[in-house]
Amino acid sequence: MLGTRVVSGILIVTALVLILLVDQWLAPWFPLWFGLAAAAMGMGAFEFSGLLEETVSRPSTRSVLGGVAAVLVANWIPHVWGVLGDSNRLSGLVHEPNAAVAVLAWPLLSFVGVLMVTFVVQSLQFETPGRAVATIAGTILVVAYIGLLGSFIVQLRWLDGCKHGLLPLAFLIATAKGADIGAYTVGRIAGRHKLWPAVSPNKTIEGAIGGLVFATLAALVVETVAFYSDSLTGVGWAGAVVFGVVVGVVAQVGDLMESMVKRDCRRKDASAAVPGFGGVLDVLDSLLFSAPVAYGLWLCLGP
Repeated sequence: MLGTRVVSGILIVTALVLILLVDQWLAPWFPLWFGLAAAAMGMGAFEFSGLLEETVSRPSTRSVLGGVAAVLVANWIPHVWGVLGDSNRLSGLVHEPNAAVAVLAWPLLSFVGVLMVTFVVQSLQFETPGRAVATIAGTILVVAYIGLLGSFIVQLRWLDGCKHGLLPLAFLIATAKGADIGAYTVGRIAGRHKLWPAVSPNKTIEGAIGGLVFATLAALVVETVAFYSDSLTGVGWAGAVVFGVVVGVVAQVGDLMESMVKRDCRRKDASAAVPGFGGVLDVLDSLLFSAPVAYGLWLCLGP
């Protein structure tokens, strides 16, 4: 299990790095980033919908996938719209101090549209009482969890302009996944005391502490790369520690929240799509929950 997880993790990281580096030449359109986000968020939404089939809130899979796609596309609009006809502009974020917050209005507006359309669709399909409201609730939950939280991961790519968006994204991924790796590794080796047995019986306090340590070290590694780079500006050593601790905590909370969903749906993993990890949702859980916090932290601590 551990060996499979390590191999899968290395392959995922390698593929991600290659995609981001190649996509750098295609700024601000980032078509490979769009394709990766579409695949990951689409599969995550499909798996989450499958989990909820075990509950009374059975979402409409077609509405879920359409809603997540709409929110994802909305993330690109403020960045590519401003550069059409102006090849000298790199992104809608450049020279606009408040744009990093303003661009979030696009996926939010898209989500509101999805909410309204979901009501209309269910009203058109309505036949007998007892299902419509639960289906709407399940559909909106999945679109919000995958689409809205995922939007913060997507938007990190443009922070500080196209050429520097790699760094905040690297901070998030390294820190959140560092927390996952530390919690899993230390928990297996030294775990003795249960952390939250009602939600996740296998997670331990020792593992959680290990996750925090690994997350902080991962943030410091990224900061070290930025420090010795001529073109990147990090958050400083103190900022990296704060980023590592805060995101490390939230990432583990995100993992626990997905464990609660799976436990409530009587499932061990979201699927078997990723060897060693389970499903795509099992890979994304910590990232989805910690991305909004990482986004806010970068706006406060970043250059």
